[in-house]
Amino acid sequence: MRIFHFAAIALLLIVGSSGQLRAQAPQGKTISVADAWARATPKGSTTVIDMTVINNGQDADQLLGATTPMAEKVQLHSNTNDDGVMKMRELTSIEIEAGKKVVLNPGGTHAMLVGVKQRLIAGQSIPLTLEFEKAGKIDVTVSVEKVGAMEHQHMNGM
Repeated sequence: MRIFHFAAIALLLIVGSSGQLRAQAPQGKTISVADAWARATPKGSTTVIDMTVINNGQDADQLLGATTPMAEKVQLHSNTNDDGVMKMRELTSIEIEAGKKVVLNPGGTHAMLVGVKQRLIAGQSIPLTLEFEKAGKIDVTVSVEKVGAMEHQHMNGM
């Protein structure tokens, strides 16, 4: 019984006060990425990658861009509401403040795959390399969800 209590206490310390496990940064990196996913799409189209970028460091960093062999290019965008009209503009970078996270999704700031080179099929995963000003390059695995997906499958029921 005493071992069970020790294990339960250890688990609580790992989970932390927020009740959620945190994404791990690659060894030596201050930036981590959680819940990276994209919707399935036909060849030649565009799709958005949803993800959460977390800066576990003491200094702000900048997401400068991204690449994947699955698309001609990856663009960083923001959506704004200008007097009831939604406008999208390309960004040169996205600031990730120290100790903060930035959620990238279609309704706001996001990463868009342009010129998808082959169909993205639900159930597969694709590679993505993010480039940061200070943290350098970070490789991310992006899961592909069904076309009409509104949230990542691992987040369902949370």
